[in-house]
Amino acid sequence: MPQSNRQPLTLVQKQQLHIEFSAQLRYWIDANIDRFFEQLDEVLFGLAEQAASDLVQRSYIDAIRELRQNREKLSSNYRSRVMLATEKFFLDFRSYQREFLRTQVHIGQEENSMELINQDVLEEDLAIMRVAHHAENRCLSRLKMLAALLVPMTPSHSLKPGEVPVAPGILANALQHVLQEWSGDLQTKLSFYEVFGRECLDRLEKLHSDLSVLLEKAGLTPLQKPEPIRQQRERSRAGTTGDPPRRLGQMDESTLFGVVALVRQLEDQQRESLGLPTQKNAHVAEDWPVASAETITNVIGILQYELSRNPPSDIRQARVTQNALKGQLVAELEKTATDQKVRLQRIDQHIIDVVNMLFEYILDDQIIPAQMKVLLVRLQMPVLRVALEDKSFLTDRSHPVRDLLNNLAAAASRWADEGDYTEKSIYGRIEQAVQRILNENTAGVDLWMEVNADFENYVLNEERGASVAEERLSQVAKGKERLSLARQEVDDYLTRLLPAALPAPVYQIIDEVWRDVMTLILLREGQGSNEWKKAVRVLERLIDSIIPRADPEERQAQMAKVPLLLADLRRGFSSISYDSGRAAMMFKQLQHCHVTTLRGLQPATMKYQPQDGDSQEDGSLEKILDDEFIHQAIDLKPGEWITWTTGSGKELRGKLSWRSEVTDLMLFVDLRGRRVAEMSSSELADLLRSGRATILTNIDRPIIERALSAIYNTLSRQIPAHALPA
Repeated sequence: MPQSNRQPLTLVQKQQLHIEFSAQLRYWIDANIDRFFEQLDEVLFGLAEQAASDLVQRSYIDAIRELRQNREKLSSNYRSRVMLATEKFFLDFRSYQREFLRTQVHIGQEENSMELINQDVLEEDLAIMRVAHHAENRCLSRLKMLAALLVPMTPSHSLKPGEVPVAPGILANALQHVLQEWSGDLQTKLSFYEVFGRECLDRLEKLHSDLSVLLEKAGLTPLQKPEPIRQQRERSRAGTTGDPPRRLGQMDESTLFGVVALVRQLEDQQRESLGLPTQKNAHVAEDWPVASAETITNVIGILQYELSRNPPSDIRQARVTQNALKGQLVAELEKTATDQKVRLQRIDQHIIDVVNMLFEYILDDQIIPAQMKVLLVRLQMPVLRVALEDKSFLTDRSHPVRDLLNNLAAAASRWADEGDYTEKSIYGRIEQAVQRILNENTAGVDLWMEVNADFENYVLNEERGASVAEERLSQVAKGKERLSLARQEVDDYLTRLLPAALPAPVYQIIDEVWRDVMTLILLREGQGSNEWKKAVRVLERLIDSIIPRADPEERQAQMAKVPLLLADLRRGFSSISYDSGRAAMMFKQLQHCHVTTLRGLQPATMKYQPQDGDSQEDGSLEKILDDEFIHQAIDLKPGEWITWTTGSGKELRGKLSWRSEVTDLMLFVDLRGRRVAEMSSSELADLLRSGRATILTNIDRPIIERALSAIYNTLSRQIPAHALPA
């Protein structure tokens, strides 16, 4: 009997679904895993041949040998890991969430290491995210359907596509889990993920389709079928059926309707001062017939074709082209009608004026980088065509053309030129969107909606990866700060505890080793823990062991405690994996101190002075507290963007991701969540003061709104106050 997923499934039903689901998944793994290893072997062999040095070549040859020796084991372990995830998903979802869905923040907690941050793990995680997001983008619609069908397996009746046990991210993380035992270096691991994405994850669509069919045959139906993006867009624009159209707010009316209203009031002199075509320079007569929509469309098509053949290559050419376009449309209209002169309707001329000013604003915008402006202004003719055909372009804030322009400009505003112009880069994807609009010269807004949907999906995937990368960088920064603060706290404690002078061997043990032992304990256990108290007691015993005793019996009792002290010291050395050879030398030198003490003599001493790398000159801070630039830097909030020029002249852009409340260190990341810079408020203030940095205060405001608001203000200054719209 068909099972509706609106009713809870019994354990027996879940077990049966698990068996059938697992069988289908196991078949897919068996069909792809051998090809994956064969391709990986070839890739590693090719990298070995191309290696720049014998050392690098040897690492790849060793990786090939290890791969061939452990291929069956790796294959078996991977299959077991994926099957475990599937079993947990169907039969113990809470356990599945804990083990397979929780994001892991990699800050090392190994007992035998002081290495708190592992940068290789971060790079490995980012590689996994890239291949998983690429695959998820390919099979997103089928994955959504599968998630909708599998909702009954979850207690919350909510399941995201990425939480399905056959989602690319889950399958890729299973490989990462298996590779924990891999002895090869990072580069060979990255080869695993690259080949896995190409040979396995990119072949998931059929598996997802087969599993959906299996679940539907079992009687499951999705609570809500995934809705195409275009339908979502149309529904959001149209609103609920029967509802009256949404009225724009007063500010929108003054900005959008008011721009056209102000343009209509401009006299020739005012139009000329704004660089707009004037009536006295236009070779048209009022008695000429109005140009038809078809004629205007054809003329725009001609101009668009010419621009696509010779697009501007830099900002200077873009400005020249922009100025030429202002009067070119009227001139082309005169050419097209050989038998009869035609003219534009006044409203059409006003719309052309507004679109011209809109793209002039884009060229003059202080936020969008110059290379991106050159790309965006190529959309002027397509935008003009839509604006003339669909007057709601200027009044509807959710118009598809405006959506795409806003989205492209938003991504462009956060881009910094790193020399990457490939198809998969931010620049490449914006260029693809622009080129598709130019090449597919179709009427209406359907094309704009499709291009925008594709671009939004791309941005969403980028934001997912950026969010994870940014979080990991933030954790790294916090970990470094915790380590720095713990070191300072230990140094302060040692300064209070230790005598003013110590024998050199004891000084060396405390400064090079025991300081780190106590720091590690402080980070893991805290100052009130038994481990901390034991470490302090060992330190006190060490100091006591080199204090000379006058009484022979006391000296003998003192020396009797030394073996146990040395054993405790060795355990501390081992806890931080200290070099055994150097440790042996230190203990030998300490032995000389103990021999001297046993004779009732005082070993030679030196003053204990722990290094303090965080000292600051208070006077220099006092001088800048009232500076406006230091206040701008201090007031900068997480999520806000800045652009600055380095000493070498390179322009960078970064978002404030995290600010330390203790040290005032600020972490800036780029559009993809990668670290761009770390600086203090005073360093940022110096950049602002010298004019080398700018806070991008309006970066989150859509470009169309910024443009129309600026145009409205410019036009308002050209018209007497009594003539302005109320």
